[in-house]
Amino acid sequence: MLRTFSNVWTRSLWLTVFLLALLTSVLVLRSPALGTAAVLGGGVVLTLLSRQRQLPALALGFLGLCLLGYALFGRAFAYIGAPPVFVGEAALGLCLLALLLEGRVRSLGASPLVYALVIYMLIGLADTVPYLGLYGIDALRDAVLWIYGLFALAVAALLLRLNAVMDAPRQYVRFVPLFLLWAPGAFLLSEVYSNVLPRLPFTGRALLELKGGDVTVHLAGIAALLLLGLPRALGAVRGRGLNLGRYEWLWWTLWFAAAALPATRVRAGFLAITVAVLIVLLFRPGRHWWKPLALATFVLLSLLTFDVRVTVGQSRNTISAESLLLNLKSITDPSTGDEARDGSRRWRLNWWNDIVNYTVHGPYFWTGKGYGINLADADGYQLSLGDASKLRSPHNGSLNILARSGVPGLGAWVLLQGLFVVSLLRAYRRAVRAGQDTWAKLNLWVLAYWAAFLVNASFDVYLEGPQGGIWFWSLFGFGIALLELQRRALPARRAPQEVGS
Repeated sequence: MLRTFSNVWTRSLWLTVFLLALLTSVLVLRSPALGTAAVLGGGVVLTLLSRQRQLPALALGFLGLCLLGYALFGRAFAYIGAPPVFVGEAALGLCLLALLLEGRVRSLGASPLVYALVIYMLIGLADTVPYLGLYGIDALRDAVLWIYGLFALAVAALLLRLNAVMDAPRQYVRFVPLFLLWAPGAFLLSEVYSNVLPRLPFTGRALLELKGGDVTVHLAGIAALLLLGLPRALGAVRGRGLNLGRYEWLWWTLWFAAAALPATRVRAGFLAITVAVLIVLLFRPGRHWWKPLALATFVLLSLLTFDVRVTVGQSRNTISAESLLLNLKSITDPSTGDEARDGSRRWRLNWWNDIVNYTVHGPYFWTGKGYGINLADADGYQLSLGDASKLRSPHNGSLNILARSGVPGLGAWVLLQGLFVVSLLRAYRRAVRAGQDTWAKLNLWVLAYWAAFLVNASFDVYLEGPQGGIWFWSLFGFGIALLELQRRALPARRAPQEVGS
């Protein structure tokens, strides 16, 4: 049997070499640049194939570096590479290669979430294929709404394959100090001094392109992590270096410094943080919450009492109690007196109402308008931006799915997300009853982080880009793996450290 496998592997390897050589020859004839890229890519693929057993760890490691780059540098990191293959596509390709060769996808066969995800992606595929000939690469660009779901399958299967489910949050804890120290200055540079920042070669993009909503989503995840006391529970940071448990006041101070500008300026960011924190406090009220609440109350009262206003660059970048309250009011009140906030709100609501009318109540009920069409142009809501920055989709991920995949696509999306929430809550209750406190906290952390992603995606083009979409689906995949690990281990009442170590 071993010899048969060896023969099959050898034949597959030589077939791959032949196909790569044939493709390279064609590309060299059409474009020397593409031929060179094919040669380099083929060399990388062959090197990886020769190290098949190390592929899962390599794939997850490379994906982790990409997630770190997206969090620290924003959209600028997404442009590393050459069109149409950027660093995100390279990470997806490597993950899929590892999944096919060493992923053991059958390990996910017991998860209903996987079947719901496949249904959602198949509907997206059906609404993409007919438009590939018409829209070309634009169809694939818009289709990342469902294509990035492959990250969830790959992350879940590879984490289980490597028995590394519990290692993922430990690595995340190590990311927290770096992000808290980096985010305030990086976001300030991105917002105020973007014109003078160094430019990336070949793309012309600024070195930093951080959006307020993107930053606050990660701040929401970090807040939930700290409130739950997960750094100490995971035992991820001990001995050397900075200890998140020992220096809790320091980390919360840095957290508020990082949140000051984006939370007062971006209402989606403020709401994302609020929802994540409320989820934690609703299910895990305890001693961890009073310190950040006391600090937040002190800061807010100081801003109100002394009417503190800190303007960074333009007037819209003003840190004050008034800006924070205006953000809160603009979520529900149609008229706040601030034209920028009110105008943005009206523009979104009008477009979203049109999408509902031509899908739920109109001719695009079953199929939507498909992936590839520029919805802003088609619906008459294009902004006056340059060609390179043209808006393509509404500032709402769920309504984007509705517009492109119709009611069946939205139904599959709602089913998938609803099933994810129910699964996490059921696992949380089981973990609490079984006395598995670390697992219970992890379930709640994933739920709070997930909620922050969806809140921001409800007000921005977020899941449609790699800095939001790849992060979201990677978290989703971690959630699937966590649920599957609990399903296997909880009946035996084994501790998560014993299973995941």
